[in-house]
Amino acid sequence: MTTQRSWAFFLAAAASALLGCPGATNQDTQVPVRYVTPVSVCRMKLPSSSSPERQRAAVRDLDPEQWVEVLIPAYDNERGIDPTSLDCTGNYVFANESLRGGASAKGWPRMVDPDDVTINTGPQGMRVVWLKALKFDNGDDGGPLVLGRAYGDAAEVYAVGSFRGPADAQFSTARVGNETIIVGETKECTPEGDSCRKRSHFILPRRGRLVAAAVIDTERTQIIPSTTERGVFAQYRLVTDVTYKPDGILLLEQVNVRITKTEVPTLDSDRDLRTVEFQRFLRLERDTLFSTNEPLWERVVGRD
Repeated sequence: MTTQRSWAFFLAAAASALLGCPGATNQDTQVPVRYVTPVSVCRMKLPSSSSPERQRAAVRDLDPEQWVEVLIPAYDNERGIDPTSLDCTGNYVFANESLRGGASAKGWPRMVDPDDVTINTGPQGMRVVWLKALKFDNGDDGGPLVLGRAYGDAAEVYAVGSFRGPADAQFSTARVGNETIIVGETKECTPEGDSCRKRSHFILPRRGRLVAAAVIDTERTQIIPSTTERGVFAQYRLVTDVTYKPDGILLLEQVNVRITKTEVPTLDSDRDLRTVEFQRFLRLERDTLFSTNEPLWERVVGRD
């Protein structure tokens, strides 16, 4: 009996080795990141498309007015938007600290102009919609920001928030692990053109809301008097390479320092001085992105 049991156990073990254990996985062959659609917080039924081609398409494109209707259920083209309008989640559209001090240049109620709506596309039919309803003293535009998608016979909203920035700001989506985040790109220069700044705004969808998690400089230039050489100016130029990782965002920052050209022949100008590189990480933790170190720009500028 003992011999029969031992032989049976040996056969079972051999079969298991040949077939492989169903519960075991090879970590090297698994896809580390898979696409996961966010959970919708609002959903609106869409009318059937009159075009047979559009009916067959899974992802649909909506007009600016249609996206406003998705965001603000009470909106209609004749009445417009009120300053106390509610979004589809039941929150006031304009009740956000980032929009404090903004005013509607067209008064209230405000009719929606398609030119006031920025729609940027992302993978899997994602759309980032920005309604520029408010103006600020410094020239910024502001208004509600939406992450959503029109799919089949319905439009879904995954998160709602607000954004304030230059009117030509552009948005995209990126993957951090299994999460979809919004990346806003802005660029601002001084009237003299001696200082420019291009920034990335990282925005996280959290419990149906959009949370501003971090802002970094991707390109930046500034010319200031040199602190080490009299009579010349130092130009600082930053370039940041951004890589999205499963647990955060990797930033490779590089600052080039150059002595700008001067017409004084006795001064040694128009030459590169040095280049500094540094790597830091924005770690994703709950509702924010924590930087592992201070930005390189603050540690380099003004020391040459």
